[in-house]
Amino acid sequence: MATPKYTALLAKTREWCNKPDANTISDSIIADCLRYSADDCYRTLRIPPLEHTSLYTVTEGDNQGENSLGLPYGNAFTTIDIPADLTQFIHIRTLAADNLSEPYATFPSNISKVFHEVSDTRTFFDANSEKYSVYNWMWMDNKVYIHPQLAVGAVLEIHYYRRLPALDAQYTVSPENYVLGMLDNVQPYLSVGVATDTPLYFSGSGVDQRVFDNSADAEAYATPVTSQFYVGKEADNWLRDSNERLLIWGALQYLGGFIFDEKMTASYYTRFQNSIEELNKEERKRRASGGNVRININAGGLI
Repeated sequence: MATPKYTALLAKTREWCNKPDANTISDSIIADCLRYSADDCYRTLRIPPLEHTSLYTVTEGDNQGENSLGLPYGNAFTTIDIPADLTQFIHIRTLAADNLSEPYATFPSNISKVFHEVSDTRTFFDANSEKYSVYNWMWMDNKVYIHPQLAVGAVLEIHYYRRLPALDAQYTVSPENYVLGMLDNVQPYLSVGVATDTPLYFSGSGVDQRVFDNSADAEAYATPVTSQFYVGKEADNWLRDSNERLLIWGALQYLGGFIFDEKMTASYYTRFQNSIEELNKEERKRRASGGNVRININAGGLI
């Protein structure tokens, strides 16, 4: 399926670079430059549309290290995978848990705990090193390491800045993306396709109707089974949908480099950087409004 907004963005970027002939600059080059522009945005733009919160439930296999006498201290720690779309951590905390019945979980407790102290690898693994808090964490090899060791079943909240889906990404054809009770022509994530597209299978009726990605599961649930082919609609993307000029400015600086136009490169580099700084400055003002702001500073023992 075509991605209309992305196709329009490609065309608009070509118009801005004043190179209407695709033989001069191909669509693939423009697509590359738009992707480079988006990458630059994710590196430096710090605004709410790029924030995301992920929840993770700790399993027994996540707990590692020395756990002497069942205490979650010493060199006992919990490891989880870093979210694949993460660009910068904002905070990590455990959600409050009801552990007021025996056997009591040592950690987490019935209150939320925020991990304020970020450690380096040597300090984290060295049980004899000086730490300013027993609650500390670090990252290594695409994993988050958390100390003290968390109880199995604890729920971690990771709030972070993220990369958005690709500018031309489409929703996956899956049961989760099909909204039961809505007609096919008003589905928010999927459109009806042809026989070469991805099928979904339906069984049951009324409030008991279910959708499956294979006929065997559908038949096991109920018969008869019906099917329909679908394609994913164009996925939402804040940069493309709500701030396309930022992408275009960034893409044009790279297109200037491609055609060896230094003046074009410098001009659009300035516009791109200024736009990012304006958005970041607006966000800083919003966060500072509405009340008195307090800041806690950890000087790492220098004060």
